[in-house]
Amino acid sequence: MSEFKLELPLSIIIPRKTKADKTFQLNMNVYRNSHYMTLNDAKVKFKEIIACKISLMDFKCCDFPLPPWEFIYTVFPGTKRVFDVANICAVIDKFTCDALQELGVIPDDNYKNIGRIVYCIGLQDKNNPRAELCIASLDR
Repeated sequence: MSEFKLELPLSIIIPRKTKADKTFQLNMNVYRNSHYMTLNDAKVKFKEIIACKISLMDFKCCDFPLPPWEFIYTVFPGTKRVFDVANICAVIDKFTCDALQELGVIPDDNYKNIGRIVYCIGLQDKNNPRAELCIASLDR
């Protein structure tokens, strides 16, 4: 069974022209309260990050698992602060699926292609807080 792994950020820096750059935390609380233009800027920047990571992986469609897929997101927090895993993973999942679809990695992010989505918590990683996505074929 082939797997595809991708490291994802927990926050992104949105460059600004006249103000200081903005750090956008990828969680539902920030997402819910952000202006639609800020959300668009964050989504575009996130897609750029994903595109760069995929290009560095020398991605080949033939190496990608066949649908339907299981998406497993694991969050590796930078602190011991208690948080709601779904608050983070829901936004990361939305941004990631849209980016993968727009980049042509997956044809669509509907339930026929993504049959299961799992959110997990990993160990604390002070040096590299992140989320990891593992995409595998879903055995039905």
